[in-house]
Amino acid sequence: MEKLCCLGLALVAIVGGIACGGVGRGSGDAGPADIASSGGQPAVGGAPATGGAAGNVGGTTTLGGAPGTGGAVRSSGGTTTLGGAPGTGGATGGTGGTTRADGGLGTGGTTVDAGAGLGLWSMGYYASWAADQYPVSEIEWSGLTHIAMAFYLPQSNGSLSLSAGDTKLVSDLLTAAHAHGVKAIASIGGSDSQAGFQKATTSGTVATFANNLAALVTSTGYDGIDIDWEPLDKTDEPAVIDIASRIRKAAPTAALTIPIGEININLGADLSNYAAIAAAYDQLNIMSYGQAGAWSGWKSWHSSALYQKDSATPTSIDSTVKLYLAANVPAAKLGIGIGFYGLCYSPPVTGPDQALNGATLVASDGTISYANIMKSYYSADVRKWDDFARVPYLSFATAHAPDGCGYISYDDEQSIAEKAVYIKAQGLGGVIQWELNEGYLSTAAAGQRNPLLAAIRDSVLR
Repeated sequence: MEKLCCLGLALVAIVGGIACGGVGRGSGDAGPADIASSGGQPAVGGAPATGGAAGNVGGTTTLGGAPGTGGAVRSSGGTTTLGGAPGTGGATGGTGGTTRADGGLGTGGTTVDAGAGLGLWSMGYYASWAADQYPVSEIEWSGLTHIAMAFYLPQSNGSLSLSAGDTKLVSDLLTAAHAHGVKAIASIGGSDSQAGFQKATTSGTVATFANNLAALVTSTGYDGIDIDWEPLDKTDEPAVIDIASRIRKAAPTAALTIPIGEININLGADLSNYAAIAAAYDQLNIMSYGQAGAWSGWKSWHSSALYQKDSATPTSIDSTVKLYLAANVPAAKLGIGIGFYGLCYSPPVTGPDQALNGATLVASDGTISYANIMKSYYSADVRKWDDFARVPYLSFATAHAPDGCGYISYDDEQSIAEKAVYIKAQGLGGVIQWELNEGYLSTAAAGQRNPLLAAIRDSVLR
């Protein structure tokens, strides 16, 4: 996720652990060229990622006390403080029943694992800073089972600040989601949130932090919490498990989700703690978009390939899923990602699996949204289909304005249908989208403005 996002959700696969680059693409450099990152550009031989974190408007909303130092977002329009003492306000309900994976409350006093007979999920991330780009009134709710408000930022004193600072937007989203039978999730963190999480989960602040997270459910009205800790290093994993346990104790009905990274098969990853992470969370969603870049040793590749070919195209959904399943992550708790944005390579690259020969990645999350692709780039004569990777792309003989693209990788209705077939065949739990705002076609005719969510409704949820 770009712009305080993860989803870029991009986890960077590194030896000894997985570092998350964003649900929504992370802004800034991704690191050395031999690290597989789905967010940002490499620090070696390339420019920083396009987009970057946006200055927020409307003020910073602080939950549970004044914001601490570190990780506070730029804002204008003042500070709104909600709640007073952390963890106060609002009754905690829902105890004594069955905790369902979708956040609903049943009966009988037992805990049911996520995905256990509860149907497939579709969780879309809603960019709080881009509400004008995608009004709540225009959301295609039939393509969603969950919607995640991105992002609440962890502060060093255990408080939380909403990146856009708009409490009315929160109220409007919660009301609309619940009116349509969709679970509303508060997403915490996003790109470059590691330092904030680490400070908030120290021994002196973790209890306050957990209480403030629980209060988003018990007081604000969310149905669950999404812990988007980026990057997520090996040493962070015990805290990720611990915070889930604390939220469960304080808000037993809360659905708990976590975005996780795609894996570069050249590097692998230490997934030894992921069975324990899976036991603590209801959903583990792979940020399988933005999975390519102009890195040393790579050829051009796809943003969200279902399958990959060799060590020069080392990322795919299938290879990543197999590694998580081998690490004893239950298939029913594992989801995959669908990007509502694309990747744009400069010439001489005109398609996937080509030698770079000096080409760079010149546009990605935040710049080349699905809406922008449809507006500025798409035509039937330049649209191609990769029958191996099972995704579409656009190919241009010369640099195509406005971003100078020779090759654009993206997801569309056909690739979403392919991913739906795959997740059902593998017994996976569902899909996430980064980010919903980028997929809205504001100038299309009524009923045709959310084609990707409509495709998810028709192929994933049916």
